[in-house]
Amino acid sequence: MFKLLKSKWFWLILVVVIGAFITMNQTSLPREDITLLEKAVHGIYTPLQNGINDIRGHWGYIGDLVSDKRTLQNRINELEKRNIQMAIDNQALREYEAQAKRLQELLEFKEDNLDIYDLQAAAIIARSPNNWNKTVLINVGANAGIQRGMPVIHPDGLVGRISSVSQNSAQVSLITDREMAVGVILQRSRETNGIVEGTGSSDVLRMNNIPYYSSIEENDRVITSGLSANYPKGIVVGTVSKVNREPSGLLLSAEVKPAVDFDRLEEVLVITNYHPPPVEDEETGE
Repeated sequence: MFKLLKSKWFWLILVVVIGAFITMNQTSLPREDITLLEKAVHGIYTPLQNGINDIRGHWGYIGDLVSDKRTLQNRINELEKRNIQMAIDNQALREYEAQAKRLQELLEFKEDNLDIYDLQAAAIIARSPNNWNKTVLINVGANAGIQRGMPVIHPDGLVGRISSVSQNSAQVSLITDREMAVGVILQRSRETNGIVEGTGSSDVLRMNNIPYYSSIEENDRVITSGLSANYPKGIVVGTVSKVNREPSGLLLSAEVKPAVDFDRLEEVLVITNYHPPPVEDEETGE
């Protein structure tokens, strides 16, 4: 401390600082004339003060930018969340619209066929996991009047038959099942009785026992023949996609594309006023 008091630089700086404060105090009073010293002090002090003010201003601007950036980021995050929610809502809405369209088609088909069939609408709630037995489970059963053997259809065509029933559900064997067979005729010519069998594939059936003289050709529509009691007559089964001649030369066979898109099938109709023989007597052809 004593060493500092002995330093001439200390006293010089102290005098300058005290003088500057005295001068600023004097110059703060309202006067018309100022001295040269005051002008000099003003010349030094004013740029310094302006610089300090500029720095303060810049820091304030930077602070505002940081605050604005945080606010903007929060707003962006909020909008992103809203966009995600809107996308989910739109997806759900599209699903509701698709379901409403399918149900409307079922309702219209049911109303158009009131004088022919009593129809019970049902939703598919499960599918068989294997490729050999093609079955689905529907959400109606004995409580809704469902019985074994009842035909199952869709506005597009034939689906299959009820193969087992519980109180609130039923199993449907699809026509694509390898154990299923349906007697058919050609809708165009009303000729050519044949048998359509499942192949285990959801997009192809096989039509057998076609006479070699048949006029069958590609794009012919195939419908149920009604020659036995297993299915009503006239239900669309599919469309001929390919015709083959068997090695014996006496018969033809054909590949048939199902009328129903089984991969996208979600709702069906059960014909409840049609009572075919028990499933144990399943035909090998109608």
